[in-house]
Amino acid sequence: MINRIQMPDPALQKVLPPVRMQSGIDYVPSRFVVQFEHRGTRYSFNTLTKECIEGGIPSHAEAVEQVADLIRGQFLVPSDKDEVQYYTSVSSLFRAFTRKSKIGTFTVLPTLACNARCVYCYEAGREQVSMDAKVEEQVIRYILANRQSGSIKLRWFGGEPMLRPDCIERICQAMRDEKVNYRGYMVSNGSLITPEIVDTMVNRWKIESIQISMDGAEADYIARKRYRTYHDEYHTVIRAVDCLAKAGVWVLVRCNVDRDNVDRLSGFFADLSASVEDKERVSIHIVPLFSERVGEDDLSIRKRILDVYPLIEQSGFRIHRSIQSVSTFSANHCMADSGCVVIGPDGSLYACEQCPPQSRFGDVWNGVTDGAARAEFIRVDRTREKCRSCPFLPDCTNFASCPVENTHCRKSLEMCTVEALKRMIDRKIEQHAEDSSGSGSGNEPSDC
Repeated sequence: MINRIQMPDPALQKVLPPVRMQSGIDYVPSRFVVQFEHRGTRYSFNTLTKECIEGGIPSHAEAVEQVADLIRGQFLVPSDKDEVQYYTSVSSLFRAFTRKSKIGTFTVLPTLACNARCVYCYEAGREQVSMDAKVEEQVIRYILANRQSGSIKLRWFGGEPMLRPDCIERICQAMRDEKVNYRGYMVSNGSLITPEIVDTMVNRWKIESIQISMDGAEADYIARKRYRTYHDEYHTVIRAVDCLAKAGVWVLVRCNVDRDNVDRLSGFFADLSASVEDKERVSIHIVPLFSERVGEDDLSIRKRILDVYPLIEQSGFRIHRSIQSVSTFSANHCMADSGCVVIGPDGSLYACEQCPPQSRFGDVWNGVTDGAARAEFIRVDRTREKCRSCPFLPDCTNFASCPVENTHCRKSLEMCTVEALKRMIDRKIEQHAEDSSGSGSGNEPSDC
């Protein structure tokens, strides 16, 4: 009997074809199986099905009853199976199974202007255009004509979207006028968020969650954000985090790090902890800068990030992990292939929030004018050659047009995935110990 630490994703199981044992076939470990040790015990995790079991996987096996569960669970597969093609087929089927005919998420860039000049900004050098009244009106028409039924998500991006609260308000007002059920999400540097505007964000824009970028304690923050004129934005943003969390907004604080500031984050966590009361609504996401991810130091920086995680928890905040959930399969790993649309300040439609020219496929006046370009950008049958042997292919953007490519992505994904699995196992062990100690105490079980 297999001791299952985590069951496979039930949504994926609905589309997976049944697996039957075949006599006379040489079975080998699936390329999607990751094996690791923790607390002296061997574990195996399938990155495709998300099933995690206790024990290792034999290097070769025949179709016998002793390994039947491993074969049915796709831990063991025929040695001649093309697993990349199989994954592509499964992913496409899952997309078809979950795809909606209308758009559920609209990412709107009211402006490309920004009051900061972050050293890592990928929009540096682009014309800082903003939406005018005619574009706003057509954006409203486009959203109303192409939205899915039920609730939609309006995601505000930039530039700095808070430079155009008037634009956000007009679009949201139009949704209310048309009785559209919408939810809001924002990516912002937080420097223009005041206690007075938080009420508007929550009650009129219906912001449920927000990502705010901060890059360390005050000295690092100033050096990296490079505000055109600095007015104590560091403490302003921390106050904004506190106000948003108190108002019920889930706040994700993104720390962009490099080899210089990754070891100085403890001071930032201390400042944040001292000022934010509702810490349960705040999670921290530590991300290496793109320049580091494509360099040779990528892996060492990610290891240093793992060392920082305990400091986040000690400060009372949640840890946000960049990898896909270890329990849920997803066919969509970024905005481009998730069925949403990005609307630029000039009304152009893009598949990717970074708005690369090759992902433009139309505009809000004419809709999709180049469907072939969009389809070409997100083709899933063009897996990069270096990705074909990677066990983490199901957890990664699987189309070759993606502009993001990390040097040590395989090792860093393994490091983060195994760390997340170990934490899951520890929680189960702790829960089992609590249940065992309580079962013999003679006390009534708690309702909590």
